Amino acid sequence: MIHRANKQTVLTRGLNNWQVLAFSAPSVGLMFLLGPMSIVQGVYAKYFGIPLTTLAGVLLLCRLFDVFSDPLMGYFSDRYKARTGTRKPFVLVGGLLLLVCSYFLFIPPNDVSTTYITFWMISFYAASTLSSIPTYAWGGEMSTYPEERTLIFSVQAFAGKIGFLLFYLVPFLPLFTTTEMTPETLKASVIIAAVLMLPGLYVALRYAPVGSPSRENKIEKKKKASVSFLEIISAFKRNKPFQVFVVAYMCVGLGMGMYFGLFFIFVDSYLGRGEDYAKLVSLSMVAGLISVPLAYKAITLVGKKWAWGLSLLLMVLSIVYTGQLRPEEDVFLSLLTLKIVLTVGTAILPVITMPLLNESIDYGLLSNRAERRGLYFSIYSLLTKFEMALGLALGLAIAGWLGFDATETNHGEASGFAIRMAMSWIPCVFMCLGFFFIWRLPIDERRAGIIARRLAARDLRESTQ
Repeated sequence: MIHRANKQTVLTRGLNNWQVLAFSAPSVGLMFLLGPMSIVQGVYAKYFGIPLTTLAGVLLLCRLFDVFSDPLMGYFSDRYKARTGTRKPFVLVGGLLLLVCSYFLFIPPNDVSTTYITFWMISFYAASTLSSIPTYAWGGEMSTYPEERTLIFSVQAFAGKIGFLLFYLVPFLPLFTTTEMTPETLKASVIIAAVLMLPGLYVALRYAPVGSPSRENKIEKKKKASVSFLEIISAFKRNKPFQVFVVAYMCVGLGMGMYFGLFFIFVDSYLGRGEDYAKLVSLSMVAGLISVPLAYKAITLVGKKWAWGLSLLLMVLSIVYTGQLRPEEDVFLSLLTLKIVLTVGTAILPVITMPLLNESIDYGLLSNRAERRGLYFSIYSLLTKFEMALGLALGLAIAGWLGFDATETNHGEASGFAIRMAMSWIPCVFMCLGFFFIWRLPIDERRAGIIARRLAARDLRESTQ
């Protein structure tokens, strides 16, 4: 059961199912809004004539902005949590702003300019940061036990997959005359996102517990000392598990960013199967939903590192196979097969990475007591967006430089070489490099349990002093 010191603070183990579900409720709407970000560059290129190299530059500029915004958001989220005991206002404001920004980004004017795209894409990602970083930190604070955290983030990942699936079902609504991803699809998505997001935010803010009290509160009461930003950077440098996690995640994310950024263009423009894209993703998302609870069971049996390795193997195999497809072939079944395999692999990732990140944060807390979970998650959020956008921009740039044109309907061998190089061959190199660092992660299930027990014992000693 849950024992409370007051109405706002969960102190011990034992979240009930409703609380875990309530925390995950906003993820349906959030992931529904993030779904279009994998195809919006293709829509801008095909329907508004924006060059791929221009879109690559816009994405890189957005990521430069995140270099400053993400750590600051984590820093202020931690400070607010230390003073008030909650991160919920950040989640609420970020979710509402995300809806506003999605309206302008997904429903552009006919004469859309590069400046317009840049401004609203930066605003969209800033709002996402405002919501996601406090949410990740909040989830890690809801329990101090590794097994329970794995369950929390598994349910959150499952809710997110539902959001993605719902987005890719939008083209099948009777409102549209085609199942292709078009500007009209994005317009309808904004309205549906609001219907999903607003009730989800209410449920989470009303029923999900705020989590454990900030350890920084306890220390400040005793030492009355503040923590400088340089001390925070120093703490990160001493956290080897976090450093290895970052490198592994960066390598995998770069490869995924290149692949996902070009997959819609590959299917729609190169293979000429744009009408099948929503059907492919929708069917594969069903497999992804099924794989999330299976991934949770697998982690409990073989551990997170083995599960991450299996996830990466499935993704590499599907990406390699994608590079073998040609437009003159009947490729629907092949696309469906590889997309299902890829989706199962990617569905495992959030179930693994969130608990692994929390364990590396707990390791840092053993040597440095101030609570910096928000800052750690801000770095994770920055890496997630930066690596995906950098990979996407790199893929778009390489494809464009090698001569691929998304507005063309017939593509020769040179054009095929360009998109296969950018979407399949180079990403596999990055992901195989990530595989090497995954096996160098120093924290396993046994060590995670030891860290959790030591932190719990230290908190108990301090609470009795």
